Amino acid sequence: MVELLALAYLLAALSGGIVGSISLPIVMSRSVMFALTLLHSILGGAILGVYLNTVLRLGLPIPLIAALTAVGFSILTAELVEKGMSEDVATALSVATATTITIVFSYLASHVSSTAISTAWGYVMGVSAIATEWDITMAAIALIIVAPTIHLTMKEFRYIAFDEEGARSLGLNVRFYRYLFYSLVSAASAVLSSTIGVLVTHVVLAVPGALALRIGRGHTVVAYSSSLAVILLGYFLARVLGVPPSGGVGVVSVSVIIGMLMYERG
Repeated sequence: MVELLALAYLLAALSGGIVGSISLPIVMSRSVMFALTLLHSILGGAILGVYLNTVLRLGLPIPLIAALTAVGFSILTAELVEKGMSEDVATALSVATATTITIVFSYLASHVSSTAISTAWGYVMGVSAIATEWDITMAAIALIIVAPTIHLTMKEFRYIAFDEEGARSLGLNVRFYRYLFYSLVSAASAVLSSTIGVLVTHVVLAVPGALALRIGRGHTVVAYSSSLAVILLGYFLARVLGVPPSGGVGVVSVSVIIGMLMYERG
């Protein structure tokens, strides 16, 4: 029991690190809507993975399929933006396609297996109450890859977000950095969706970045510390209330947002 609890909180800490690494650049680059709508493609990838495993019995890791699907849609979005389409329209097209995949393969999977939809629904609600070594490994790999890359390229991301033409005139490869940023957010979001769930990732993704900008003057330390605090406290609250970890994280995230609004108005 103690070992399972330790693994769950370790996974929570790793998830907090992932959120802390991507939340601030998402908010600073004004890509919050893209990041949130991207989660639809992750859910679509999870449904597709369940269908492939159920029908074709491929035995593929569902988080991997969800991550690859999300990265694919993020690259599609980046390419459409590069071709001159606005980010809102490009994101809407990707979301519409991903949602169609979700609907179609949910229907097909439900006709093959009675447990297929419940397996995919675990992605929505989060199944991190019981953390496995695979979950820990995936979260650790994501954190090791995403966090250093984000910090090394933060200036470029910020410059492109606020002055794309100026970035091009300085010789920055805007397409490369846009692909890189979208792919990092996609991979991180896919891992988070498999741990704390798609719905709670919607809630918590932008909270640390918003706190860091509005209260912490854009310091990454504030983003990381607030992210860890929100998720770890959410896990603890969920244990006290007897609800899934995703529920506790959601309650804490909403409370933080309300507290931030009250602080600003005061």
